[in-house]
Amino acid sequence: MLLNLDDPDSIVRWWCVLPERHDGVLEQTLRLSPQFAPAIKEAQRRIAVSQELQALLDRSIKERRRQEVFQAERRSTMPSVEMLRRDLVAA
Repeated sequence: MLLNLDDPDSIVRWWCVLPERHDGVLEQTLRLSPQFAPAIKEAQRRIAVSQELQALLDRSIKERRRQEVFQAERRSTMPSVEMLRRDLVAA
């Protein structure tokens, strides 16, 4: 997906892919690249007033939390040796 930071429609379509993550990225981009502020602020306004987009954000947050709980439960049942091996592989 191509993101055009000068186009609020493009920003909203991109945001919809991963609302929870992209919400924070928009805030960071707004601070680091003020030249895109008008389009980003318009996209944020559209997101804030849309019940559909707010519901999408809520579902995204709930899914992330569900995944975190699943991973925590999985790690808690994993033998210590297996956890150490996974940590070493990831490093």
